[in-house]
Amino acid sequence: MKNYSSLQSNKASGHACILAVITLLAYCTVQAQTCPTSSTTTVNTYGNTYYPGTQASVSAGATTITLGNASTSGYGTTPISASDIVLIIQMQGAQINSTNGVTYGDGTGTGSGYLNNAQLMAGQMEYAVAAGAVPLTGGTLTVTSGLTHSYKNANFGTDGQYRYQVIRVPLYYNATLGADIRPPAWNGTVGGVISLFVSYVLNMNGHKIDASGMGFRAGGGKAYSNVGSGANTDFVSLSTAKAGGSKGEGIAGTPIYLDSLNSAALITGTVEGYPGGSFDRGAPGNAGGGATDGAPNPSNSNNAGGGGGGNGGAGGIGGNSWSSNLTTGGRPGAVFAQKTPSRLVMGGGGGAGSSDGGTGTPSGGFASSGAPGGGVVMIIAGSITGTGSILANGASPNTTLLNDGSGGGGAGGSVLIVTGVAAPGLTVNANGSAGASNTGAGAKHGPGGGGGGGIVYSNKTLGAVSVAGGAAGITATSVTYGAAAGAAGVSSQTITISQTPPFPMICNGLLAMESLSGSAVSDNGNITISWHVITEMDIQAYTVERSYDGVVFAAISTVPPKVPVNNTGDYSYTDDQAGDRGGSIYYRIKATDIDGRYLFSNIIPVDLSVRDLATMRVTPNPVAGSATLSFRSDHNAGVSIRLIDITGNAVWNRQYQAGQGINTLQLEDLGQLPNGIYILQLYNGGNYEKVKLLIRH
Repeated sequence: MKNYSSLQSNKASGHACILAVITLLAYCTVQAQTCPTSSTTTVNTYGNTYYPGTQASVSAGATTITLGNASTSGYGTTPISASDIVLIIQMQGAQINSTNGVTYGDGTGTGSGYLNNAQLMAGQMEYAVAAGAVPLTGGTLTVTSGLTHSYKNANFGTDGQYRYQVIRVPLYYNATLGADIRPPAWNGTVGGVISLFVSYVLNMNGHKIDASGMGFRAGGGKAYSNVGSGANTDFVSLSTAKAGGSKGEGIAGTPIYLDSLNSAALITGTVEGYPGGSFDRGAPGNAGGGATDGAPNPSNSNNAGGGGGGNGGAGGIGGNSWSSNLTTGGRPGAVFAQKTPSRLVMGGGGGAGSSDGGTGTPSGGFASSGAPGGGVVMIIAGSITGTGSILANGASPNTTLLNDGSGGGGAGGSVLIVTGVAAPGLTVNANGSAGASNTGAGAKHGPGGGGGGGIVYSNKTLGAVSVAGGAAGITATSVTYGAAAGAAGVSSQTITISQTPPFPMICNGLLAMESLSGSAVSDNGNITISWHVITEMDIQAYTVERSYDGVVFAAISTVPPKVPVNNTGDYSYTDDQAGDRGGSIYYRIKATDIDGRYLFSNIIPVDLSVRDLATMRVTPNPVAGSATLSFRSDHNAGVSIRLIDITGNAVWNRQYQAGQGINTLQLEDLGQLPNGIYILQLYNGGNYEKVKLLIRH
């Protein structure tokens, strides 16, 4: 006979043993009034609206923000309405050491980077709910709860500029891409980011969401001949020195001369943009350094290459100077070390090479510009179906240069994907672009350094993912001449939802469920499967499924949700028909909502071959991400399991309720621990057991 029961939440099950957790979209329970109605929207362009944050300082806990005119940029046509969701994100905000020497940047002697101090604000972000409307012309945004982070808007002065923006986030029930989607390019105030929310299905439909080259802009190239000043040892100089190449744009500021994606002409600002100046090899923040010419005073003729921008990986150094063969190429843009799934930045722009001849197209030195970095893509969807791609690559380099220094590659941007199920048809790339090459007209001139790889975070398995660094450019005789490739970025498909910015809306019963935890215990041929649900909402039924091979599953029982719903629930089901067999048997729980959509728990294995197990056993060992632990318990008891590293510190702890018989536990999230040898220790209140475990990714 098969039995199931719906347990009270304050009653111990006694069978919660192997934890196979599937964490769904765990967002806070603030309910906005704008959940999309049941429909499928064909999306042909970005649906965001971008407001510049004009308030000088917004403190954590604040509920109001002054916004500028969204119409000025033309980025978006839908104003903020009451109950809309907005994304607040600090785009720029970092200090640098502006000393003219190797301590430029982070002060450690690399000639690049930024200071990790209280003024480092870049990448801070959060979602919020608008309490009232804000027209496209701007005004005061009031949000329904106090902000988590502080934000700052400041023009260039002692430091580079600080900028944040507020982005209206479109909400869809189902969405199908009807065209390739590109966000607007970063313009120094707004843009460079695309964010959308889909309650149920996002169908890529063979299209792409492409933020490539939409991030931080590159250093703009200019040709100078016989008018320069300065020294070939400089790391920073003013643009008025008329020698060398411009630094790229990044988290620490915006230089006076810029090249935006597909720009046909130099963008010229009104201020220098970086303390100490915006030219020469020092790399500010994650921007690539401009070239320091090997002979700046006055000829500017020993042309070197610009450095690549950085993000998840560092950029590559620019190539050496013509004739003098000095290592004066732009220094690499730094890694954004504070990267997490809740703190992301755009890819740094590449630095410009130095130019005296102004070769290439466009002319006048502009072809020696660096390449812009990739933007930021943030997607929340119940599922992502079809084939398609999400791209945040650095922009392609200029390929027309002859005998002038080449620009550095743009860094890959950042991608965050939160979804309910795996998306095997989705390709995600956040690659750095290659440094620009030149022919040298037969003589070696500095090529550009490659852009660093970007960042890709997801909570589910995707299709192909790439965060490669860009290759170094080449010059005469096909050599890199001192230029280096960008380093690979960071990719993880095992993040947890708690690591991401909380999304303040629940529109989907499955997305609303914070967790579905399954466990199983075998005792004398009876296998009891238990599961625990947090924030149960709009669930129609739970289906218990069984498999003898872990691949093909069959339903063996349906369990109704507790009444009333929308709260925490504990459930169990006893399978006495599994059969007296050896080997393993597998279970999973299928949660189906009232619209017929469903989601599975992780597979729960039960090892039936360990009936006489005296000590615990863990498989596989070595382990890369998750492992199965089996042990016998003579009675129902609370069990503590922990991992101890070689220094004796407990680095991982879990508590379980073991049942009488053979218990099988799924140990999750081991992939977040460093490689090494650990002791897995089990304590049942009276006795210790332990086994050596090797973690190897």
